[in-house]
Amino acid sequence: MALVKIEDDVAEIKDKDIHKILVSGRSYFDILLYNCYEKKDTNEDGVYGLLDKNKLNQAFDDIISNYSELLNVGILLSGFQFVGIILEKNLALSESQQMSIAYFMLSTGFLVSMFGVVICFIINEYLRGCRAEEPEFIIAGIQKYKWIFKSADLILYSNSIMFIIPINLLIYNTLSFTLGLIYNIICGSLLLLGLSIHYMIIVSKQKYVLTEDDLNNNHNIGNVCNTLYSLLCSTEEGTYQRKIYKIQNELQN
Repeated sequence: MALVKIEDDVAEIKDKDIHKILVSGRSYFDILLYNCYEKKDTNEDGVYGLLDKNKLNQAFDDIISNYSELLNVGILLSGFQFVGIILEKNLALSESQQMSIAYFMLSTGFLVSMFGVVICFIINEYLRGCRAEEPEFIIAGIQKYKWIFKSADLILYSNSIMFIIPINLLIYNTLSFTLGLIYNIICGSLLLLGLSIHYMIIVSKQKYVLTEDDLNNNHNIGNVCNTLYSLLCSTEEGTYQRKIYKIQNELQN
């Protein structure tokens, strides 16, 4: 056996491939799994590290909760899109190109919402069904289907865009061109801000170098811009990093 039980709540990892999966990657799943794992400095006895099953169980709860929330958001958004499809078609005074594009995007967004709900339901079913399996099976399975798991996030973001764009088109039916343009600019600014924050907190490697502004609790727009710039452009290794990134840096060096 590549993985041998040594206690009810701890398992030895002797499989090189499973160890490689645990110490690589940077996604939400990789971070959660690695935080259940304790790498040994040497593997002279053939053991790469120890996996805490209690922490793994907690990680499962976190992942299932996350996808349950995504499922609920998908259902809620699909409801708004369905209402928008009905109202837009009934209240439309013209069949302009602008209205046709808005109607098409609302209809497509509704289908995408339903697809996202199905994906989240499948993921929850899979996770609940395999959480009692051996840790090596769980880790291999998550790695195998990670691209499907991560697609749920992309579906939610793309679906939100397909909901917001029609609103920005339909707003001209009730507002003047000037007010509609101002609304578009506000919406675009919030979108860019949201994407920046998402990159800063979720996508970017979390490596921190505390500045004087951070130490003095001086949080302003300049501080936010500096933080975003450091995450996007800085090559400096942060003093404070996630455990999985420290291990990856050690392996590279």
